Amino acid sequence: MEGEVASGNTFWTIQDDHIASCARCREGKVMLSQNSSPCDLMAVSNVEQLFRTANPATQGAMVSMILTMMRPMQLRCLAAKVAVMTRVDFIGRLAPELGLKVLQYLDAKSLCHAAQVARKWRCLADDDLLWHRMCEQHIDKKCKTCGWGLPIIRNSSANKRPSRTDSLTPAKPNVPSDELVVGKRKRADSDVGNVSDASSSSANGSSSSASSSGSMVVAVPVVPSKPAPKKRSWKSIYAERLLVERNWRKPKFHTIEVPAHVDGIMALQYNDCKSRYVTGGHDSFVRVWDANTNTCIKELSGHTQGVSGVQFDDNKIVTCSLDKTIRIWSMATFELMHTLHGHTDGVMCIHYSDKWLASGSADSLVRVWNLATMQHFTLHGHSDWVNKVQLYKKTQLFSCSDDCSVILWDLETHQQIRQFQGHYDQILGMSISLPRLKNATGASPKLVTASSDKTIKIWDVDTGTCLHTLFGHGDGVTCVASDTLRIVSGSQDNMLMVWDLESGKLMHSMGTDKPLTQGVINCCVVSDTKIMTGGDDGAVKIYNFYPENVYF
Repeated sequence: MEGEVASGNTFWTIQDDHIASCARCREGKVMLSQNSSPCDLMAVSNVEQLFRTANPATQGAMVSMILTMMRPMQLRCLAAKVAVMTRVDFIGRLAPELGLKVLQYLDAKSLCHAAQVARKWRCLADDDLLWHRMCEQHIDKKCKTCGWGLPIIRNSSANKRPSRTDSLTPAKPNVPSDELVVGKRKRADSDVGNVSDASSSSANGSSSSASSSGSMVVAVPVVPSKPAPKKRSWKSIYAERLLVERNWRKPKFHTIEVPAHVDGIMALQYNDCKSRYVTGGHDSFVRVWDANTNTCIKELSGHTQGVSGVQFDDNKIVTCSLDKTIRIWSMATFELMHTLHGHTDGVMCIHYSDKWLASGSADSLVRVWNLATMQHFTLHGHSDWVNKVQLYKKTQLFSCSDDCSVILWDLETHQQIRQFQGHYDQILGMSISLPRLKNATGASPKLVTASSDKTIKIWDVDTGTCLHTLFGHGDGVTCVASDTLRIVSGSQDNMLMVWDLESGKLMHSMGTDKPLTQGVINCCVVSDTKIMTGGDDGAVKIYNFYPENVYF
């Protein structure tokens, strides 16, 4: 056999990974097999046999002597051979439980590299327990080790395309119980032939034939069933969110502009789970949109002046207007259910949660409505227009105003809990960053405010201290939106900016959102994969960070 020398019943092979990649070793192998004399081949065999029979001390002395006589080129080849031969597959030798324990200390990139080492490594490195732990460390919060945080992406099915590797597993047939007869008796081998007879007789409308033992065989109808989709692995879930987060950091996105209103857009809300968004405009109309096709589902009319605030859920749409009213619409039928009166000037903002609905007005008052009884009470404290309100912890409420202050209210006592002072001009926008996962732990909630003084401030909700003041806009900041990872702000200079929530650093300046001749950015929303803005030009601009042409 080529490249092998017989030694009794064994063969000595001059070949390994290094020889396969080293030209000098390949030449040496050819020379030994083709140009060597029988005496040389016999000498090699004798040296091998002598080395095998020697004690460890003698073997060491022989190796040392041979090393001192080798040339530098031979030593380099030998070093490569030794490096390959001394590798230890510690994961392969450990029990699977211990192997998983070792691999859990790796980061995501190292786990992917480990999966390429060997089949057993891949089996352990792709284990769902490891990637579930990886997702828990990163999704909706920043990892303390690497500093990366990943979005939740609650409705990824609306963004992703069908996977090319998904396999379908048939589910159990859904057959009524009265159509199935399950025999508890074991059938004899001779009864097997009766099954086809029973099937044919039942197909012809005749009665079923009985077996020799007296048990009746009944044909079971075959009912098609819906295939059950394959459950996604945690590694796939992590990979999808990692690609989205990388697009946020580059930034890499594609944009869509949707003409929504004849006049400017004053209010906008987007729900990624329901794939819908609602807009309110200066033209007094409210429009409901399909986020997948960007087509208008329904136009709601009833307000007589500009619609300044919108919010919706599965059951209702709540809108407020400069005509001093608040209207509640049915999400199912889009019919008007209630009209609330109480403010003496235009209603600038609304926010509802559970049983409470809060509204802020140009009359400097905050009114809180009980949605069950439609009764309300008034909170006095601001001295100018109330631009934003937001309910917090079911029994508390934030409100910001043109009087440069933010007030935290107790809805049970109707008293102020805390004031946030620091801006030097009107506070036009406000957002609260709350963990969205039920078991989320770590950083306390943060309040983000935007002002006409060209700054954005990040506050600690629990203490009322200002954590960061963000500078970057060249004009008054008109709107702000945030999640657990980032802040998005729009201003009167038409600049759209993305900030890191934890550090307050500017991640990206997205440039001019719209030409200055078309007005300013009035409202913005942020989700796990999108930024949406509305302005004086009446168009909704969508920045989608979900990667294109990616399959999971």
